[in-house]
Amino acid sequence: MSNWKKELKEKVKPSTDYSKYDLAAMIKQAKEHDACEDEIEKLYKFNSIEEALEDEEASFWCYWYAREVLKDRWIEAESIIIKDAEYAYLYARDVLKDRWIEAESLFMKSAIYAYLYAKIIIKDRWLEAESVIMKKSCCKVSYENYFNCKL
Repeated sequence: MSNWKKELKEKVKPSTDYSKYDLAAMIKQAKEHDACEDEIEKLYKFNSIEEALEDEEASFWCYWYAREVLKDRWIEAESIIIKDAEYAYLYARDVLKDRWIEAESLFMKSAIYAYLYAKIIIKDRWLEAESVIMKKSCCKVSYENYFNCKL
């Protein structure tokens, strides 16, 4: 790992101390921000925020909460969001509105998210990901057309 990536990773190291978050208060805020009732019902089964964050849908919930309630970056939840390429991409697009260096290795495992990340977030060719993008023909063609290049 290059030095700058290591330094950035240390600076943005997510905290895993969720004790300052009250699940009931967070559910109340989610309801106030028009969260889907089905999702709210799922959250009532948990006794703590830590328990909720272990659920398979936690990436979605954390992304949604950051976007709709906090309307800002939620550093403590990034280690949860980054477990799912779809919600990691959406978090970069909708919340960070910028590159998310820590998630780039995840995006490079998916032609679709690598292409979307290059087009929407980087807004330029993403040379490091082109070998992944070219593995899926629809992404390859879209990438070539959008960036006027040949892979």
